[in-house]
Amino acid sequence: MTQRYRRIATRLGLRSIRLHALRHYTATELLAAGVDLRTVAGRLGHGDGGATTLRIYAGRVAEADRRAAATIADLMPLPDLSKREVTSPYERIAAELRGQIAAGELPPGAQLPTIVELAARHQVAVGAARRAVAVLADNGLVIVSRGRRATVRG
Repeated sequence: MTQRYRRIATRLGLRSIRLHALRHYTATELLAAGVDLRTVAGRLGHGDGGATTLRIYAGRVAEADRRAAATIADLMPLPDLSKREVTSPYERIAAELRGQIAAGELPPGAQLPTIVELAARHQVAVGAARRAVAVLADNGLVIVSRGRRATVRG
């Protein structure tokens, strides 16, 4: 069978592939297409319920695993952060600044207080104030540049 396959592959201009490699290719493609593990194991003649198939082809099903993760992520609802109670100091500072931006007290282009001023006003460490401004920057509300005060995004 192997010699016959090689002759046919040569005649068709296929690159030299071992016949056994087609077995691996078939199993990989079936798993990636979503065929269940037991069915693929049965086609390959693995009688152990898929353990051998999974051990050999586990690395090859990474793409299918990524698709499964994306599918479950799409099905899960995102948490409503607006209903979450603000508890940490940096969240309180960020919430206050977010409110000032929404109310127009800090219009587009306005500079936020310095990190040191925020820390002193809220009686927190400088790191907490810095983290609050970083949260606002991550949310796209302010622009932060090294060496400059954060400004409200236009």
